Amino acid sequence: MGRIRRVTNCSKRGVRNSAPIAAVATLLALSGCGDSGTSDGAGGSAGSGASASGGSAGAAGSAGSSTGGSAGSTGGSGGAAGAGSWSFEQIGSDSADALEQTWQVELWAARRPDGRTSYLMYIPAKTPNARPVVLTQPYAGIDWTGEEVDQRWAQLGGGIHPDVDGPNYDGDDQIVYTPQSVQDAVNDAAIWLLNGRAAVHAYARFYAGGDLEDDILDATAPYYFLEEKASELDTQRVTTFGGSWGGMMALFGAARAPHGVNVSAIAAVAPPSDFADLAAWATTDLPAAYPRPADAEAFFSPYLRRMRASVGEGPGADYSRYGLTALCSNLKHAAYVPHDRWDTLIPIRQTEVFEAACPSLVRPVYWYRGDPIDYDAVNLDHGLFGKETGYPTAYTFAAVYLGLATSEANEPVIAVGHPQAFVEFLTTTRAAQLASASSGEALDAVLQLADPRVQIFDLSTNTGGSGAAYVAAGVNQVWGTGYTASDVASALSSGFPPP
Repeated sequence: MGRIRRVTNCSKRGVRNSAPIAAVATLLALSGCGDSGTSDGAGGSAGSGASASGGSAGAAGSAGSSTGGSAGSTGGSGGAAGAGSWSFEQIGSDSADALEQTWQVELWAARRPDGRTSYLMYIPAKTPNARPVVLTQPYAGIDWTGEEVDQRWAQLGGGIHPDVDGPNYDGDDQIVYTPQSVQDAVNDAAIWLLNGRAAVHAYARFYAGGDLEDDILDATAPYYFLEEKASELDTQRVTTFGGSWGGMMALFGAARAPHGVNVSAIAAVAPPSDFADLAAWATTDLPAAYPRPADAEAFFSPYLRRMRASVGEGPGADYSRYGLTALCSNLKHAAYVPHDRWDTLIPIRQTEVFEAACPSLVRPVYWYRGDPIDYDAVNLDHGLFGKETGYPTAYTFAAVYLGLATSEANEPVIAVGHPQAFVEFLTTTRAAQLASASSGEALDAVLQLADPRVQIFDLSTNTGGSGAAYVAAGVNQVWGTGYTASDVASALSSGFPPP
């Protein structure tokens, strides 16, 4: 058997906690959300505070039937549909239960200007003129497109399989395939649905082949879809979330959104933002530093093949569309970008240089670690922040950042969190203080949690409470202070306590 080449290490470890949603009902009552929705606790998860964190972790299962699917190419997004403009065709429908309600699900084919097809899952909100959130799904396996490639991979089932549909397959690369059912997708969107958002999952189908440009077009499709839905949705307050390769989709997809759609806020967890630099990291810098260079080279091979299929090989490779100039010139609103300094997949320098290139468009939060990187502790992963207890704080911050960016002045914003994970994050922030190192905009992220509109569903107790109380408890534990929910925001307005 050939070397194992994983497509992602930002899997949802500690993220897919299946908390009883009845507790969220209590939170809704606390926040005055009335009948926004509850559950009996048996029908699914509270959902990721930010789903699609760079790897599909849904349980295997059928994603529901479709009708009239396109039987396009087996390489990347398939199905020639005529070039020149975007058009959309509903190819199926389904439903799933979450939050003690039944959610209708629409399955859509997006016919692209390049003649290929992308696929979207649209979960309408329960109220009209809802604000949409786009959730990027780089790896999730879907079987409802009608394409041969999706049926074939679905029959293989979840697990590690040869990357046979990838560009220039070398006979050796293998990737992870994880099916995502409609129920999984609704569960992943539940926290957004709970906040009254309409959700659009954008599928890149990494397993189906394609290249970097293809994945970016997959990430662009939902915005043209939303433009078509402008009479039904608030397309001036759109948000998007993704992590790792999905974070790339969130950034570059939003940068190419049509003028009629306003992407008000982006949350991109540990995203690649400069592909020329990423190629140098993957081929030269990481193999030189990592104690097992063959593993590093094996990990990146499927990505490099997809990148080179778009930019070319050798000195003539053209990365001009896939770097900071493209992002800084086209993004309209700031992106929240959390990044662990021990990230061995997407180096921290990517976000640091991104911020330096367009500081008004990047709101970084850094998880500080001392030098050098402990490769034995991290291995090939996005640092250690994904391993925080219970639920990574990066996702709590993301839900709050996106929620506050598009909420009314008196509208509650509900997020999921784990207090021990928050303490672990704050501990890295205090360590940065002691080392006189930057933690980016960590203070602003924490102050957003303390906003009076924010309610946190605590996964350690399955109860809800104010974000301010959540912040006060964490800060008190790390710095030994005595703040309360009523004074913590004011106390932190001038900075974190001295270390």
